[in-house]
Amino acid sequence: MRHLRLPFLCAALLTACASAETSTPPPPPPPPEVSVVSVTPHAVVLEDVLPGRVVPVRVADVRPLVSGIVRERLFTEGDTVKAGQVLYRIDPTVFRAEVASAAATTERQRAALAVATREAERAQRLETSGAIAGQAADTARSTVDIARADLAIAEASLARSRVNLRYATVTAPISGRIGLSRVTEGALVGTADPTPMVTIQQLDDVYVDIRQPVMRYEELRKRLARGELETSQGLPVTLLSMRGEPYAEQGRLLSTDVNVDPSTSELTLRVLVKNADLHLLPGMFVRARIPVGREPQAITVPQQAVLHDPALGESVLVVDPGDRVVARSVTTGRVVEGQQIVRTGLAAGDRVIVEGQEQLTPGMSVRPSNWKPPPNRPNAPSEAPAATAAPSASPP
Repeated sequence: MRHLRLPFLCAALLTACASAETSTPPPPPPPPEVSVVSVTPHAVVLEDVLPGRVVPVRVADVRPLVSGIVRERLFTEGDTVKAGQVLYRIDPTVFRAEVASAAATTERQRAALAVATREAERAQRLETSGAIAGQAADTARSTVDIARADLAIAEASLARSRVNLRYATVTAPISGRIGLSRVTEGALVGTADPTPMVTIQQLDDVYVDIRQPVMRYEELRKRLARGELETSQGLPVTLLSMRGEPYAEQGRLLSTDVNVDPSTSELTLRVLVKNADLHLLPGMFVRARIPVGREPQAITVPQQAVLHDPALGESVLVVDPGDRVVARSVTTGRVVEGQQIVRTGLAAGDRVIVEGQEQLTPGMSVRPSNWKPPPNRPNAPSEAPAATAAPSASPP
């Protein structure tokens, strides 16, 4: 009987041990790991990046000033031409004949004036001696005046004929790069033609016309009035290709249009750029980076660290000295190279959570680690681009 009880006792002991093991609670999971950045005030250059279009400084549409047949084209398309260089020759035969006719008419009127002058002098002597009436002398003097006027008309006609002959040789009105010829030898051209013969553009210097919202322009004007920007050589402007690559050419702000587009509330800023290598061609779209201010002690965080809530506004999550999550309401400014400027709500040394905010609540314990920006990010704080967020407080 005693041997039969032993297996039952062992089974009972095993059941009791298993129940004891299942009643012990599991250890708590470790706090979640989050990526943080430590806030450090640093100098930030505020910039606007705006689209623009390249415009030549000077453009001349070459048009004929007389009608005729084009006999010669004396330039190579795409070359650089000088002001006064001969471009086309229009058949001058008719114009030379007109000059010869006008010259002959002028000589005839000059001879007629000489005859009328001698007759008037003779009539004056006869009137003095009483040989003729005063009316005849007056008529002689009037004939001189008419002859003098006819000579002036003839001389004006001769001058016009000579001008037309000179216009038969078409010259470049400005120096610059000449485009494609729109007429060939043998073409009939006239002063009423809607299409120019060729176009010349001065490209050593070019304009870049950029569009800026009026509100941003007002901010720029106030900063200029306060002397916050260096403008002794003109406000510098960096040009970027549409792929974001900077051009070697540096521009300067030249002028501002006085008219605001009522449909877009934008105005046009004109930038002058040296273009000796002809990297910028008329009609090209570029982007212009204009400095609009500088904050010597700005607080910035990566843009993704700022949380946006329609009801609560903007906020960030901060790790306190006890490694617990704290929510902070903030007010923000511009975004500069992927960095959000924080006006209020943060102080130097705060650890702001950049990644991993989705499952966090205030008061939760976390394991902070330094945030590592993704590769190929020139705007990351660790790389400190000098043009936008330099850690130095010296003037740009």
